[in-house]
Amino acid sequence: MLHETMAFSVQGTPLGLVDVQCWARDAKQFGKKKTRHQRPIEDKESYKWLRSYQKLAEVQRRCPESTLISLGDCEADIYELFKLALRDPAGPRLLVRASHNRALSGEQGHLWEALSQTEVSGVQQVAVPRKGQRPARVAHLAVRFARVRLKPPRDKRQLKELSVWAILAKEEAPEGVEPLEWMLLSTMEVAGFEQAVEKIAWYTQRWGIEAYHRILKSGNWGPPSASRPAWWWT
Repeated sequence: MLHETMAFSVQGTPLGLVDVQCWARDAKQFGKKKTRHQRPIEDKESYKWLRSYQKLAEVQRRCPESTLISLGDCEADIYELFKLALRDPAGPRLLVRASHNRALSGEQGHLWEALSQTEVSGVQQVAVPRKGQRPARVAHLAVRFARVRLKPPRDKRQLKELSVWAILAKEEAPEGVEPLEWMLLSTMEVAGFEQAVEKIAWYTQRWGIEAYHRILKSGNWGPPSASRPAWWWT
């Protein structure tokens, strides 16, 4: 198993790897998923996300003049990760695509329902890259945002509620393709449409590490040849 943290500029230029975690699963540990709700986060494989954030925090301390943002896909929607990111106001910011329809405090209900009831603040175009047989296209996303207060999961009631900003970007009825829909959670303030669009643009940079993974898995390393042009390794 391999889990990396790769740095990109705001423009999407890859700057290098900040952290690399590599491990092999122990066959004797198979079946522990049944007890995942009873085990602390430190004993779970998902703790890799917290380790990555801690490594990024070390870089942030060495680069106080820069703002570092930790991006993660749905797998990074971990309550303890938000708790860690909110602990130090001078630490890296966090921007994660949500996977859980989390319960909210007060009368807010649940995450998706609460955001769906807010007013559309604007429409943003996003370039969607090609994936398999699906061609590249431009998606028009209706953008909603709100500050929400998350309740801890039922098996983690000892944790406190967390206040974050949520952004719902949803494509309205595209023809012939599954609509794009992102629910983004962030420790950064979202006070208007421009700030929401800024976070959406930052999240699109996460696709860069997917391109890196495709190259890594392809095995196309080494000097150029007729079947392996120079651009593969420059």
